[in-house]
Amino acid sequence: MKKSYRIVTYGCAMNRSDSERMAATLESLGFQPARENRAPDLLIFNACSVRQSAIDRIYGQAGNIRELKTRNPKLKTIVTGCVLPQDRGSFKQRFDLVFNIKDLARLRSDLGDFKKPSQQDIDYFKIEPRSQSKFSALVPVSFGCNRFCTYCAVPYTRGLEIDRPAAEIVAEVAEFISRGFREITLLGQTVSSWRDPEKPKYEFVDLLAEIEKMPGKFWLRFTSPYVLDFDEKLIRFLAQAQKANNYLNLPLQSGDDTILKRMNRRYSVSEYLRVLNWAKKQIPDFNFSTDIIVGFCGETGKQFQNTYQVFARIKPAMAYIARYSPRPGTVSQKLMKDDVSAKTKKARLEKLTRLLRKTAKENLEKEIGKTLEVLVDTWRPRKKESLGKTRNFKTVRFPSPKNLTGQFANVKILKAREFELEGKLI
Repeated sequence: MKKSYRIVTYGCAMNRSDSERMAATLESLGFQPARENRAPDLLIFNACSVRQSAIDRIYGQAGNIRELKTRNPKLKTIVTGCVLPQDRGSFKQRFDLVFNIKDLARLRSDLGDFKKPSQQDIDYFKIEPRSQSKFSALVPVSFGCNRFCTYCAVPYTRGLEIDRPAAEIVAEVAEFISRGFREITLLGQTVSSWRDPEKPKYEFVDLLAEIEKMPGKFWLRFTSPYVLDFDEKLIRFLAQAQKANNYLNLPLQSGDDTILKRMNRRYSVSEYLRVLNWAKKQIPDFNFSTDIIVGFCGETGKQFQNTYQVFARIKPAMAYIARYSPRPGTVSQKLMKDDVSAKTKKARLEKLTRLLRKTAKENLEKEIGKTLEVLVDTWRPRKKESLGKTRNFKTVRFPSPKNLTGQFANVKILKAREFELEGKLI
């Protein structure tokens, strides 16, 4: 009887992509996914040290692990993913194995009686993923990050940026498209800084252009770009593209230049606004979201108000707003004082969130009366309704008597809520 596994994933799309490659590796070793009501032989937590809350959730699994071990005494537990050295040491005392996600080959030698004969070394990028979706593919183009933002754990958990050769990326994308996938998302910690390691003059925009020319009906997305990588060439390409993003997650982090400098973000508010305004003016049906950290070290009320004013000016359709929490080993944790109170951070987050609800709905109300193309990603049979995303990443809900998941549908928009549109199938 085959051994079984279960992977619990925390964090961003890159972690979800890691889990797909991990699942493929385990299945090459003879494992199979555990049934929902069965205790697995192998339980893996794909962690995210970027937020303390995700790490706390793994510690909070202790009771569940004890219960699973009573049902399966041979259960082995593993932690991998984005794990800071401090968290790694603590996890080693509680779990059977902690390893770097790049070192998937270790699974073949560290699982003891689970070991199966196979090749000795694995190139992370060359592992064919076990995609969790039948129509939406996650394709990593790089691993790690060179930016060293002072608050960020990624360079310490994933290491410096390693760029994947264009030929490998294009081949993987082509394979997904040949299998009928409708959505391709290129992933990297700062995806737009990617360069082909074998042809340095081949830049991210060249990769997008090559994929854009591939035959077939699909949408091409990427996340998350970095402001300073945007130039006129990239924006001109996005302006005329038929498949590539007309939606961007373009992180701002703060609307105050002093805080941005303290964060080592390397751009000013005016530079951010210049890039965003280019995109708004040139890219048809442009839509964007942003990331904000409130309560960063030393952030005064006036500096937060600067962020609020910039936020009100740019009017994002969505924002991922987080309260600053120091991550062990980062520059801000070692050299700066976390001197904004939890109460103040909470109040600032709530104030920005109230503004977001307003700007998000205003953005969506512009779509009422239009017919939009939607890639359906969810069907709720009890409610007889479907949900999906437009090419510019707006969520649409509509009545649907049958399952249209993975298909394109034309939907006439009738109503706008704060974060989604409602319509009817045309």
